[in-house]
Amino acid sequence: MKVFNHKETEFIMINIPEILVANGTGAFLVLFLLLYRIRIAQTNQFDEKAYNFMLIVTFIATINETLSFIIDAHPGFIFHILQYISNTISSASSGIIGYCWCLFVEYHIHRNFKRIKKKSRILAVPLIIATILIFINLLGTGIIFDISKENVYTRGPMNFILYIFVFVYYIESIYTVQKAKNDSILVEFFPIYFFIIPCMIGTMIQGFFFGISTIWLCVAIAFILVYIEIQISISFIDDLSGLYNRKYMNHYLNKLQNNKAKHVYGFLMDINDFKTINDIYGHLKGDQAIIQFGKILQHSIDKDSVAIRMGGDEFVIFAILKSNEEALALKKRIEQNVRQFNIHSKEPFHLSFSIGIAKYNGNIDTFLSAMDDSMYEAKNMHRLMQ
Repeated sequence: MKVFNHKETEFIMINIPEILVANGTGAFLVLFLLLYRIRIAQTNQFDEKAYNFMLIVTFIATINETLSFIIDAHPGFIFHILQYISNTISSASSGIIGYCWCLFVEYHIHRNFKRIKKKSRILAVPLIIATILIFINLLGTGIIFDISKENVYTRGPMNFILYIFVFVYYIESIYTVQKAKNDSILVEFFPIYFFIIPCMIGTMIQGFFFGISTIWLCVAIAFILVYIEIQISISFIDDLSGLYNRKYMNHYLNKLQNNKAKHVYGFLMDINDFKTINDIYGHLKGDQAIIQFGKILQHSIDKDSVAIRMGGDEFVIFAILKSNEEALALKKRIEQNVRQFNIHSKEPFHLSFSIGIAKYNGNIDTFLSAMDDSMYEAKNMHRLMQ
């Protein structure tokens, strides 16, 4: 968003080349990264979509802000309309990216749709308020910004609120990461500050020094840094199911061993007759069975749970629960979601699974053995019933 007033217009006109260089560089970086990500198309998970959407918004905002600087103080009705449109987009873009960034962080850490649904509603409040203020501004109130008869942009008295909302989103994402670390969920090198620090620096520079365009260039740099670091954390994600993988499970169990106060339950699951699905329908449908079961687990777990694909058709959930009753409730929820899949899915196969449940007792080996024994007991029961 632009942050200057009538007195700085002359300076900005002189500073246009620097603005073009800064925003042009930012637009190029974001577009290059977006096209590269589309080309490699690693997964189709929520965090991948959110990240690409943020890149699109950043690219549009960068081009849009450049246009708003160029046409500032140009007389004429068309330029007047363009000034309102471009500055409205600029005012909204930072909040949209802040909102999406928080959801991206939430899902990238927990890979849990229930958490996303709950948090998306809470986090939408600042964005909705900002949208209302921006809409009221379009009625000519000038509370966010005003365009004079000479088509000169000036800030409104409530413009600072948009900045506050953006910083609220940044702070919330930092809190999410810190809480995940405390709860032994997070891979240590999640690059939260690689995004936050450049964005905050760019925002403060442009806020305090009128006519200098730094926000979107810094956002573009932040996305590049985050992407580089995320390539490391991708090694903890299973490509097919979108869940965490066996490597992450080892990380989780190592942290769990150092934090024995948690009431953690383990749910070890194996897809029944998975070999039959591959033999009858082919390996592509077998892959679909893995993908769909991964989605079912993502929609079944609560906010203090993590779902992992151990390998093949074996999955595990670690959940912080208060009682055996809550553990049984989670098991029933998974079973119900599998039944709903079988009723509504157009896939030629039906899913079923065997599950073993155990409570963590302070010893990792005993914990894993108890899950394994319980799951194979359920597997044998399934075979006897066929």
